[in-house]
Amino acid sequence: MTHNTAGNTSPVPTPRESRCRLAINVSQSIVPPSAEHNLLVGFHFGSDASPGRPSGVVNIGLDPIDGGDLFECWWFRGDVDHDVIGNATVAQCEDYAVVVVQVPDASPQDFRTRSHDAYQELLDVAQQVGHSHLVKIWNYFPSINMGDDDREKYRQFSIGRAEAFEHFGIIDSTVPTGTAVGCTRDSDLTIVALMSKHGLLSAENPRQISAFEYPRQYGPRSPKFSRGGCVRAGNHDLFVISGTAAIVGHESVHPNDINLQTTETLANLHHLCDAVSKICGEEASLGLEGDSVLRVYLRNPDDLAYVTRELTSLLGNVDTNVVFLHAHICRRELLIEIDGVQIAS
Repeated sequence: MTHNTAGNTSPVPTPRESRCRLAINVSQSIVPPSAEHNLLVGFHFGSDASPGRPSGVVNIGLDPIDGGDLFECWWFRGDVDHDVIGNATVAQCEDYAVVVVQVPDASPQDFRTRSHDAYQELLDVAQQVGHSHLVKIWNYFPSINMGDDDREKYRQFSIGRAEAFEHFGIIDSTVPTGTAVGCTRDSDLTIVALMSKHGLLSAENPRQISAFEYPRQYGPRSPKFSRGGCVRAGNHDLFVISGTAAIVGHESVHPNDINLQTTETLANLHHLCDAVSKICGEEASLGLEGDSVLRVYLRNPDDLAYVTRELTSLLGNVDTNVVFLHAHICRRELLIEIDGVQIAS
C-alpha cells in the first residue's frame, strides 16, 4: 500500500471543513482543501489522454458539455491508503473505502456476462476491505440503449448485476444507492463502489415505485438500487442521491420534453430529499441548496442553457458544485438525469 499525500495547499479551510473529515469539491485541477486532506477518489470528467493521473483518480468516460476537464474530488482529513487487488483499485480511510473496477466494453449480447463478471470481482474485493456497508455504486458504459427489448444493453447489465448481487446475498432491501449512465464515446465499463464502516440508512421516493420493484416490462430483472440514503459518520452526515429522472410511479413522463422533464426531475429530487431527511432524523436535513455536489447528465448538449437557468434559479449558483455531462440516459425517452451528494456537519 502507498500513503497518498497531497502536495498542493489552498487557503485555510472553512469552519465546516475543519469539523468534517470528508470534503468534496469540483474544480479544473486536483487541489486539496487543506494540507491535511488526502485524496480518497477523484472522478475525472473529460479526455482520458492525459498521462500520469495520481492514485485514486478514475476517468469515467463522460465529457463536460462545455468541454475541457473537470474533477470531482473526495478528500479525507487523515490517512488514505491506495492498493491494487486483481483488476480493482482500492482506496481506504478511517470512515470509507472506494473500489473501482474497469473492464473493456462488450456488445449487448455479451454484456450480461461482462457486467456479472465485473460485479463479481468488485464484490469479492469489497468483502476484503474493512468497510462492510455498500453506500453507492456508479456505473458508466457506452451504448446503453443499444439493442431491442430485452436485448438492450442496459437490461442485460441489470441482469448481470442482479445475478452478482444474489451470489453475494445482497437482497432488494439492502441494495445501495446507484447510478447507471451511458457514455457518448468509446470507453470501458466503469464501476465505482463507495463503502463505509457506518451503515447506510436507505430511503425511497414516495412518488416513485422502488427500482427493484419495477414490473416485467422494464426487463427480465429489475434495476437493483435504492433511491437515496444517509451515512452517519460521527462528525458528519453523508447524503447520497441515486440517478433521478422524470419517472412517476414506474413510468417515464413527458417523453422527449426537456422543459417538463426538468421540472419533474427536480420535483422528484425534492421529495427524495424530504424522505432521506425523515429517515435520518430531525437533526439531519438534506436539500439541494448549499453544499450539495450534483452531476447533471444531459442527452442533448443543446439543452444545457435551459437546464442551467433552471438549476441556477433553484440553487443560486452552479459554478462550483454542478457538473453538466453529455450522457445517454437508461431509458431512450429520457433527456435528463441528476444524482448527487451532500455533506452536513
